[in-house]
Amino acid sequence: MSSTRTLAELVNKRLRCLAQLLDVGRQQAEFIAQGEITPVLRLLSAKSQLITALQAIEKLLAPFHGEDPDARVWESPAARAACAAEAEECRSLLARVMELEARNEAAMTERRDAVGQQLQSFNAASRARSAYLAASHARSTSGVPAPHVPLSTPAPAAGLDAQSPV
Repeated sequence: MSSTRTLAELVNKRLRCLAQLLDVGRQQAEFIAQGEITPVLRLLSAKSQLITALQAIEKLLAPFHGEDPDARVWESPAARAACAAEAEECRSLLARVMELEARNEAAMTERRDAVGQQLQSFNAASRARSAYLAASHARSTSGVPAPHVPLSTPAPAAGLDAQSPV
């Protein structure tokens, strides 16, 4: 009976660890959606610790996988049923954790790609500005006047409606 008590305790620990992983994954999803990367990194550290704990629990559960479940001696049918219910809940939680992890990874990849696009746009604009400034400087030192290029659309004169036909 002590081995079934140990099994029940390990299954319960596994269940609690998976529940914590699910909670951390949900928090991670919220921070990803908000674009908050620093808290995501802290949560990834916490997840790493939980995964390490889960792996340790799985190692301790390994000997039970080779046993015939019907040959185990339980304190009562209720204890066996409770352990079986928690084991089933563990399977369900693990599936939810894995699904959430896949969604979080996709969201982080999407976020990374969007930031990459913004950086490329910024770099292109910066290069264009540098080229314009270099050309302006070259013209000013050669005596050729630089063309006037407005950086923004001028505001309409007071009292005029820019939308009305002329």
